Amino acid sequence: MRLTLKYILLPLLFLFVFSSMAYAQRGVPIHEKPRPDYDPLGIRAGAFTVKPELTLGLEYNDNIYATRRNTESDWITTIAPELDVRSDWTRHALGLNTGLEYGMYASESDENYLDGHIFLDGRLDVLRESFLSGRLGFQRLHEERGEPDADTDWDEPGRYNRTSGDLAYYHGRGKLSVSGGSGFTRLDYRPVDLRDGTTQSQSIRDRWIYNVNARVAYEMHPDVQPFVTTRYEWRRYDRSRAERDSEGYRIGVGTGFDLGGITSGEVFAGYMHQDYDDRRNISGMWYGLNLLWNVTQLTSVEAGVQKLVKETTLEGASGIDSVEANLRMDHELLRNLLVGAFFDYTHDSYQGRNVTDRYYDLGPRITYLWNRNLSAEASYTYREKDSNRSHREYTENRFKVSITGSF
Repeated sequence: MRLTLKYILLPLLFLFVFSSMAYAQRGVPIHEKPRPDYDPLGIRAGAFTVKPELTLGLEYNDNIYATRRNTESDWITTIAPELDVRSDWTRHALGLNTGLEYGMYASESDENYLDGHIFLDGRLDVLRESFLSGRLGFQRLHEERGEPDADTDWDEPGRYNRTSGDLAYYHGRGKLSVSGGSGFTRLDYRPVDLRDGTTQSQSIRDRWIYNVNARVAYEMHPDVQPFVTTRYEWRRYDRSRAERDSEGYRIGVGTGFDLGGITSGEVFAGYMHQDYDDRRNISGMWYGLNLLWNVTQLTSVEAGVQKLVKETTLEGASGIDSVEANLRMDHELLRNLLVGAFFDYTHDSYQGRNVTDRYYDLGPRITYLWNRNLSAEASYTYREKDSNRSHREYTENRFKVSITGSF
């Protein structure tokens, strides 16, 4: 599947141009549309609504180590409890979301993982059109086989902790709005057992990422809101032997739009520059697109494209110049039966190394809603990694079914 970016962008452009020819419910994708007969009510606890959830899944993967040859398959059972708590106040807001996911491999138990997260978010309404919002979170995560920095010598998945937080302020005055904020991310990588019986430290990957951002928007028309946006980032490694520390900026102009409630989204373009200490800098066009097209009252299409700079610890490379694109289609076959499909594309170019990777993910999805408290989903995912370095290539097929109970 050796696709190029133009085959991703052209269908998105087609959707944008012809979207006004259809009729649909305003501004809501099908999979998020309210369903009063099937949406969980939650548990009232004073001024809060508590929504517990438990998902049980079974997955078959025909290439669990993401290798080009000598592939191995396995069955994976997943257990994922989650709890969401939201305030029902008329002003201000407070929320908590926490959950776990435990994955158990039938044969290769070294691949077992336990992920978890906890997020606290809130909003303080200062004036009628002004508010302060913030979010603080912690995640325990694992690296999937085949990810950019995952090593084939590892005898287990890489594990790391991610701590993040952000604070933002929004102020509106008539048709003009101004917003700005700052945030941080901390990544701590755990040691990994190797196939030769030794253990490899991953501390060289530990880092801090800081950012400040601002945006000014003006409502030229109720359905058109042009804006200017900018962002500055600092990336600091604890042990930067390869001079991976960097800082850079992004600046762009764009607009939010709503074409009669049928097509809505946001598009922007501008310039980005990331300055690395090793002088292998990344710069060029910065752009993004988020699009929702409600084709009919029963069908929706979502599309997105973004240009970004990602980190890597591949020897000789400073960073990854990356483009990500996605397309999702959903159709309400019955009030309680949703069918859909997705396509994701990633193009990674390593700065300082002649390495280019392309990822393709696609497949169908079916969701069945029994009642307010029980639903089921079945999906198939085909993934292909295409690279100019043949040893980095692989394909895999994943089949998954799950049942979710919620209150």
